[in-house]
Amino acid sequence: MLYPNGHIDYLMYENGGALIGVAKVTMPPIKYKTVTATGAALMGDVTIPLASMIEAMTINIEFSSVADAIVQLGTNEWHDVALYLADQYFDGVTRKEELEPIRFELSIRPTEINQGTIQTASAADASGTYSVCKYTVYKNGAKVIDIDQFNQVHEINGVDNAALVRKAMGMM
Repeated sequence: MLYPNGHIDYLMYENGGALIGVAKVTMPPIKYKTVTATGAALMGDVTIPLASMIEAMTINIEFSSVADAIVQLGTNEWHDVALYLADQYFDGVTRKEELEPIRFELSIRPTEINQGTIQTASAADASGTYSVCKYTVYKNGAKVIDIDQFNQVHEINGVDNAALVRKAMGMM
């Protein structure tokens, strides 16, 4: 059995070039839009996620420089970025560590850029918040998550959660 140990290292890219100065990335949570069902024959309220409907996604990036990557990603346009991670796992049977590549592909647009605090002999604490409209995750080369809000795409582990919605809207 494989046990996850954690992220070893990563790099973030835009258009094939490494983004220098990216320090920490907080990935977007996938939060489903919900409705509350209540009424006769129900024991109280039930929260029900709506088929393939996703709340607005955001990603937060902290930078180790007030130039370079924060400036490059600060233009008011959509940026196609990718994060490549090396994750380590421990194999409980062979008692050896294994590495697995993880890749995140996102289309992001800045909603807030913060150049941080300027202080003598201190690290930069610049940051940015970005809207996300496309979010794809590959684990060991296999696509495991694919969300594209503009094109009604919502696939998790190969299950197309938006197929019936697209069909009902005449898109298939």
